[in-house]
Amino acid sequence: MLTLSPEAKLYALDNGGTMFLEYIIVGDCCVPYQPEPSVRMGKPHNPDQYRLESIDGVTVFVPHSLPRVPLVVQLSTFMGFKRLVVDGWRHC
Repeated sequence: MLTLSPEAKLYALDNGGTMFLEYIIVGDCCVPYQPEPSVRMGKPHNPDQYRLESIDGVTVFVPHSLPRVPLVVQLSTFMGFKRLVVDGWRHC
C-alpha cells in the first residue's frame, strides 16, 4: 500500500500531479539486490509495466514488480533542494 505525506502531496501537485516509482532489481541470478524505489515526476517511458493509481488526487504509476508492502512517499529537503523519497522500504 502506497501513501503520500501531506508535504509530498503538495509538492507533487505543484509539480504536475503525476509521478512514478522507479524500481530496479540489480544483481545476478544468485544474489539479487533490491535498492529502494526512487520517485520521479511525470509519466514513465514504459507505462505498460505499471499500474495506475490515484492517491489523494495525485496520479501515481506503480511498477507491477514492486512488492505490496506499506510505503510512504515523503518530501526530503537538503540545503534548499526538495525531492520525493520512499520511506518504509526494507531490502529483501
